Amino acid sequence: MDYNKPRLLVNHRIAKSNIRAMAAKAAYYGLHFRPHFKTHQSAEVGEWFREAGVRAITVSSVSMARQFAEAGWDDITIAFPMNIREVDEICALAGKVRLNLLFDMPEQAAALAASLKHPAGYFIKVDVGYHRAGVLPDGHTTIEQIIQSTAGRLAFRGFLTHTGHTYRAKSREEVIGLAEKSNATLAELKRKYQGRFPGIITSSGDTPSCSICTDFSGIDEIRPGNFVYYDLMQLRIGSCSYEQIAAAVICPVVSVYRERNQALIYGGAVHLSKESLTDPRAGRIFGLAVPFNGKEWMLPEGEDYLVSLSQEHGILRLGSKWAASLRPGDPVAVIPVHSCLAANLLK
Repeated sequence: MDYNKPRLLVNHRIAKSNIRAMAAKAAYYGLHFRPHFKTHQSAEVGEWFREAGVRAITVSSVSMARQFAEAGWDDITIAFPMNIREVDEICALAGKVRLNLLFDMPEQAAALAASLKHPAGYFIKVDVGYHRAGVLPDGHTTIEQIIQSTAGRLAFRGFLTHTGHTYRAKSREEVIGLAEKSNATLAELKRKYQGRFPGIITSSGDTPSCSICTDFSGIDEIRPGNFVYYDLMQLRIGSCSYEQIAAAVICPVVSVYRERNQALIYGGAVHLSKESLTDPRAGRIFGLAVPFNGKEWMLPEGEDYLVSLSQEHGILRLGSKWAASLRPGDPVAVIPVHSCLAANLLK
């Protein structure tokens, strides 16, 4: 393969191992496994999930649902609060697959209920502390309004959340604490409503807690996505080992500035995003550069971080002996901070 420009390289052996491990963990704890496909967004990678026995998936948009429906997936949850302006597309999709939507406003529920001509289900999105979207756990008036707006038109599947604040955790113990609180919140909501709706479930889906936790009390379904590739952020949190990272961005070295101990690579924000971490010595970092032998990336040689990104430019700090020996034209592998965004940008 020609690495004359940034390319996302996926190690299929590692990715398949990650998929099998998470599927086995879900089975061990008696959880329904509905992985999120927003990380890889690939029909081919989707087949690796089928090999592991996966039959139901999560996506983050109507267009992504359509993409995977065309690839043969017929049990799909769109884990994004419903956009009323897409109601016609959603109705068409509901005629082709078993579809679940998310509501956190009664207006969303009413709009779909008024237009739907095919069966569909819905979850009520719960905000357990991330404060990105969702009904607050004590928002029973809103919950009742959503349920009333859908009566007789859509099937109430249960309560769903994304404990996204685990991505800001500083330790495995903090991830476990956040997950336990989130799971207890969903379990309490299920207890309150399951008398009226006996089949409802609880669904949670962040990669840190799904990777780290061993107690899933109160949860029926997990929806992790990032675990298929993992990344530098997950490594820092403690969700994975370096050997479980399955994706890297291969970038050519363009210029080397030995007087300031830096190099310019062809790989910027449009390839890696501007997602960053804070390192105690290097400050804000945008990725970790590691040796690449033309086929696979290797173990890190040192703290060779990307310390600056603009649209196409990446500035690499030459922290190790390996990095100091780089020359223009050499390819390097960059472990992205967030593999979901890198995969989306580089397709």
